Amino acid sequence: MNHSASDKHLRPIIGVFINKRLLRTRKMSMFAKKLNQANKKVKCSIYFFTSESINWKMQVISGYVFDGNSKKWMEHQLPFPDIIYDRGTGFRGGEKAEVKALRARLKTIPEIQYINSCKLKKWQVHQKLSKHKDISRYLPETIFSRGIDDIGAMIDKYGYLFLKSSGGSGGKGVFALEKCDRGFCCWYYRKGLHQKRYVSDLGGLRTELKKIGLKPDKIIIQQGIRLIKYENRLMDLRVLMVKGKEEIWDAVYNQARVAQKKMVITNASLGGEVMRYNDIYPALQKKYSGIPSEKKIKEICKTIACHIEKEFGPFGEIGIDIGVDETGKVWLLEANSKPSKLPEPGIEDTVGISPQFLLTLEYAKLLYLKKT
Repeated sequence: MNHSASDKHLRPIIGVFINKRLLRTRKMSMFAKKLNQANKKVKCSIYFFTSESINWKMQVISGYVFDGNSKKWMEHQLPFPDIIYDRGTGFRGGEKAEVKALRARLKTIPEIQYINSCKLKKWQVHQKLSKHKDISRYLPETIFSRGIDDIGAMIDKYGYLFLKSSGGSGGKGVFALEKCDRGFCCWYYRKGLHQKRYVSDLGGLRTELKKIGLKPDKIIIQQGIRLIKYENRLMDLRVLMVKGKEEIWDAVYNQARVAQKKMVITNASLGGEVMRYNDIYPALQKKYSGIPSEKKIKEICKTIACHIEKEFGPFGEIGIDIGVDETGKVWLLEANSKPSKLPEPGIEDTVGISPQFLLTLEYAKLLYLKKT
């Protein structure tokens, strides 16, 4: 067993909360493997648990420990954790209310600390950050739609929009809309394919939105950004901010996410390509004037992360999605409290200890030591 919670002298005990459906997937096994690898250096106790794991009466958790040698999950009766690392996402229907109640109940236990305070929802993040002058300049105009007329007014104003569900992730709830000669051009992702459709009016738009489960009165409308292109493909940036033992934000990486040709959704899980921003920066400089450097983007993201904490409470990691427009202006597109963390093959070391996992454990240990 790799530093499991049954080794009673290893503190803090970290419980990683996850969606039960994801427990035995390859991605979660790799996540556990990278966490355990970093833990050989930090020496905490780590286990994973789901919404069905807790026995409140006995005050124990049926936790899962990933054995790196056998590559199997081992189930053990374990104590409540000192720290909860909440990676739970992708809950469906009735599960959402159940998980919300579970999180609320766990937060009534004063001994438990959290690596991340809460989930960052797009609309709340925009509302709270727009109050700060040094951040509001990076925010595209964003409104919560009351219906199809709001979409019409915003498309008249900007000619190009992104329509999003407030809690969506992975690019699957993103709908791009642009005015064109035939009415409107729409881009979205559905059933494993990128879709491009033309509609003549707002009524047709409503039909297209419905195909990916978006309702005109329950979405966020965001001013469209004319993103820069690399090799004639649109791109944005994902900056992974992580705290470590010094309790200071560190930009672990700045990845360029380059869309497929003629597509507007850059997310790698939907077919986009991931590159290091620094590697393609010289080519971008030749094409666009005023393109921000890696250092400048990381400074902006550190400021954004600090303001998110002021408004929402402490975090240990935040994925910040940045858009750079054709004039070189930087825009905050989204902030994610459960960012993808696995090292990217080809541009990061996938064999050695990954800093994004090491820093998280060092931060957890700091939280525990400060409280004891």
